[in-house]
Amino acid sequence: MQAKPRKITLLTRLAYGSGNLLGSGALAISGAWLLFFYTTFCGLPVVQAALIFSISTYLDVILNPLMGFITDNFYNTRLGKKFGRRRFFIMLGIPLMLFYPALWVTGMNFFYYLFTYIAFEMTYTMVMIPYETLAVEMTTNFDERTYLTGFKAMFGKVANFIGAALPGVFFGLLGKNSPYSFLATGAVYCGIMLLALTFLYFNSWERPVNEVAQEHVDNVWEGFKKLFIDIFSTLRIRAFREHLGMYLFGFGAEWLFTAVFTYFIVFVLSRPSTFVSEMNSMSSILQLVSTMAFMIICAKKGFTRPFTFALGMVVSAVLAYNIIYFLHIPHLTWLVIAITAFFGLGTGGVYYIPWTTYVFMADIDEVVTNRRREGIYSGAMTMAGKLMRATVVFILGIVLSMFGFKEGTTTQPASAVNAIIGVMLIGVVGLAILGMICSERMKLNQETHQVILDELDRIHKGGLKKDATPETRAVVKELTGFDYDDCFGNNHVGYQEKAHTGAAPVQH
Repeated sequence: MQAKPRKITLLTRLAYGSGNLLGSGALAISGAWLLFFYTTFCGLPVVQAALIFSISTYLDVILNPLMGFITDNFYNTRLGKKFGRRRFFIMLGIPLMLFYPALWVTGMNFFYYLFTYIAFEMTYTMVMIPYETLAVEMTTNFDERTYLTGFKAMFGKVANFIGAALPGVFFGLLGKNSPYSFLATGAVYCGIMLLALTFLYFNSWERPVNEVAQEHVDNVWEGFKKLFIDIFSTLRIRAFREHLGMYLFGFGAEWLFTAVFTYFIVFVLSRPSTFVSEMNSMSSILQLVSTMAFMIICAKKGFTRPFTFALGMVVSAVLAYNIIYFLHIPHLTWLVIAITAFFGLGTGGVYYIPWTTYVFMADIDEVVTNRRREGIYSGAMTMAGKLMRATVVFILGIVLSMFGFKEGTTTQPASAVNAIIGVMLIGVVGLAILGMICSERMKLNQETHQVILDELDRIHKGGLKKDATPETRAVVKELTGFDYDDCFGNNHVGYQEKAHTGAAPVQH
């Protein structure tokens, strides 16, 4: 018998959302300041600093799908049965947040910074992969999932605001040229993450053991084979390919912008680093407002057009920033504030929509594979995202180095300034346009998702595939890329079990 669904209350939404204080806040601080911190206060060459991001992230690429695989199968262990296949890792990650302040210590060598960043990235992955699956575990309702991910996104904006404001606070207390400002920021935010993850652990749940089909492998080799076959099989699902394009190019544009924005304000527009903190804080507040608006819009209108519109706002803001520089427009500060406000309103939608779309991918996948693979999708998406993030940051470091960027100085040569501008115009805008193109191809919305849920329910109750309506067949084909008759396990998508039956294909 299935357990009675638990009610999602305001407290539940707040607890689920608070988990993103790690997901967004830690990334907001490190994304905006860590590369700058390494090159300005730690004396690392810009290529070495960028290499730290890339090495740790490429190593983490292996851990991402592995973590998804482990959490999908963790109910096979005693710890999984006692603490949960997802929530156990959230509990384990709570004390490991202490790695975060260690990132912001000066006077160490390249290998210290590499080790501490790898350690934190591994901890981040261990927590965030299972966390991303919880909205799918806790409810099947479209609106409830939308609001859970909406609260997650809103807490992300709160995290962004805290992450943007904290450095500014400590700049004021300890001095903008003091490395201890960053260490204090890391220590305080570590405390915030400890509290948030504890709140999340005690106010979340997942599917009971008896509602999850257990999958088995005979040995370690078969386990790794299953892992990578399943990871790459996600790309065979049409909706996930389109969604992945939205996520990678949209987020790629945002990540690249975040990494280069500090350099743009300090070295191109010649404003102090405290101004960067102020702009990031204001942007985070406006992102919170726009996330609430996009949450309501997406629940009614789907994801495609709102995402395209949000990316269009980002592109417009980037172009406006550069127009200020090229035309030497007076009243610069107020114009930058206005453009940053406009940028923040668009960014809220860019960050919110892909992760909201993600929580419906496992339902579409189940139509094809007749399996529940939330962890695999979380691993695949996070792995791809980190590859993109590592790549854009590394390319930024290479470009700045090639054009004569000088570490530890308050001014840069004209060639480096031009490189920063080029990254904004070519890199950020180019990625955003690619994200728009992928968005226009996405057909998932509330109506098509409900068709998928209804058909899954009908089939699981013993319905025959031959009785599917033409409308259902068309929606399944549109979202999965497979003919209806080839769905529900009647295909070779993903790992095919040999020694165990697992989830049997649905018969005609």
